[in-house]
Amino acid sequence: MLFRIYDRWGEKVFETKQPGQGWDGFYRGKRVTPGVFVYYVEATCYDNQKFFKKGNITVIR
Repeated sequence: MLFRIYDRWGEKVFETKQPGQGWDGFYRGKRVTPGVFVYYVEATCYDNQKFFKKGNITVIR
């Protein structure tokens, strides 16, 4: 599994390969400013099927 989050300028602000680990809204030790972020999830299931999903996340404070 691979989970990535990018800001509106395309800079990667979060990445993990650990299932169940989520993003806490911080980047480089600081809270991100409110805005829209893009996420990408790539995973391989137990039956070797590939899964891909992308979308938007809106951070509000």
